Amino acid sequence: MIDEERIQLLIDKQDIYELTCRYTRGVDRFDKELVQSCFWSDATTVFPLSADSAFKGKYSDYLEIDVETWKPYTAQQHYLCNHLSEIAGDHALGETYQFSFYWKIPGNDPKLNSETSGRYIDRYERRNGEWWIIHREFIRNFSFSVAPEGFGSTENGWPLSSQSRNDPAYRTLT
Repeated sequence: MIDEERIQLLIDKQDIYELTCRYTRGVDRFDKELVQSCFWSDATTVFPLSADSAFKGKYSDYLEIDVETWKPYTAQQHYLCNHLSEIAGDHALGETYQFSFYWKIPGNDPKLNSETSGRYIDRYERRNGEWWIIHREFIRNFSFSVAPEGFGSTENGWPLSSQSRNDPAYRTLT
């Protein structure tokens, strides 16, 4: 016997997880429109800005600040770890652990490169069949400087990433 409620719950959880993945793709590709598309227009956030201040307000206002912080970096990467979501009708609560790395080539200056650990505490709403984030709190666990090496280049023949929609991640199956 097929349990349709359980199947719908699995679909909803997958939709929410993929929404979180789209957010990190948008941030890592410096794609402001993709990031904003993960949040309802009336979404709010609480996000640390520095060791002694936090932004509290509309997510779209925060995004304008966040986009400016992307500019000094050559690249950034977000890794999603544990992800749990609890769903009740058209509302959901999620907790996602993450690590993020920020660097600027040549990469050997630890003042320009860092690793951060944190958690997204997200409230989601489903409207017209679509799950999007209505509120996000980012809990920062720690951040420290790093000095990475081994960046891809045309000289070493590695596939190159791009902080734009030219990145290979934007390829389609068709």
